[in-house]
Amino acid sequence: MLGALLAPPLYWGAQWLAHHGVLTSLAEVPFRRFFHRSLLITAIALLWPTARWLRVPDARALGLKPNPHRLRDAGAGFAASFCMMSALASVMLALHVVKLRHHVHLGDFTSIALSAVVVAFLEEWLFRGAILGLLARAMPPFPALFATSALFSILHFLKPDHQATSQAVGWLSGFALIPAAFADFREPWLVLGGFTTLFCVGWILGWSRLKTQSLWMPIGLHAGWVFGLKTFAKVTERLLKAKATLPWFGETLYVGLGSVVAVLLTGVLVAVILRSRARKI
Repeated sequence: MLGALLAPPLYWGAQWLAHHGVLTSLAEVPFRRFFHRSLLITAIALLWPTARWLRVPDARALGLKPNPHRLRDAGAGFAASFCMMSALASVMLALHVVKLRHHVHLGDFTSIALSAVVVAFLEEWLFRGAILGLLARAMPPFPALFATSALFSILHFLKPDHQATSQAVGWLSGFALIPAAFADFREPWLVLGGFTTLFCVGWILGWSRLKTQSLWMPIGLHAGWVFGLKTFAKVTERLLKAKATLPWFGETLYVGLGSVVAVLLTGVLVAVILRSRARKI
């Protein structure tokens, strides 16, 4: 409810900034995107009273410790996920599933990078920081990791479709989008395919968080995946329809066996990085 109430002011504020020449790209962002971000912001804001209610004294009680190598871990995570995303994109280009666009605005990459960083920080603090930390206080690490990864995957499908966005945004527009947030569940095979990939993503993010006892490597991994996903959508256009490329490649980059393989290889690369770091220590 709070997220639905917050979405319209966020949208109006972005439109005001764009109208005054600040972050003009925000003028083209649909209301449904602000609705989704407002839910994340609200969830983050409610973490503090939730932690107080559950009597969590500080971040150490959630299994987090200060990381003296935070920039190195974040950079390694970003490089691992973005490189594997680039490899997947290269395979799709070589197989003529997609092609490069002729006209790409370089300024778009600034907003993509900003979005990747913001989303990574918000979602990692929420899922791997708070939710995984709280669940790990009540159950063994791997059941907590499984539950967090499943929740992370399912919630990514709770988003309105393109037709659900109203032209005129009012105070109740956020509430109007809540039923439309379940639109993707009308296509069970899409949900199953996307769930598998996102579950693997959530598992790798949570596993790296448990191994490092820090959020910096998951933040880097998450930012690399988001940056790669949005960059792929910006610089390529589809040649073959999903029906011709399934089960290897779906309509989006996180659906298909090819995406699952790329994510699992990212996990292998992260494991190699962490093992190499452990040997040096």
